[in-house]
Amino acid sequence: MRISEDEFALDVIDGEPAIITQASVIGQPGSEWEGSPIFKKTYLLELISRSLEHEVIKPEDIQSLIRVAKKL
Repeated sequence: MRISEDEFALDVIDGEPAIITQASVIGQPGSEWEGSPIFKKTYLLELISRSLEHEVIKPEDIQSLIRVAKKL
């Protein structure tokens, strides 16, 4: 899923850069995830890509998370 330029906004919230989007998919009525935002892998990767592109997060932030995850 590609997040197009008109599907997100950039802002600073509580002193931190932020990317604002709509939830990609909401759980369908009657499902166990009804009404819950659902973030699939492709959406999360696109969100990370857009966040890196607009310097909301930096490559070293990702590297730090990878190091922490490897220790778990």
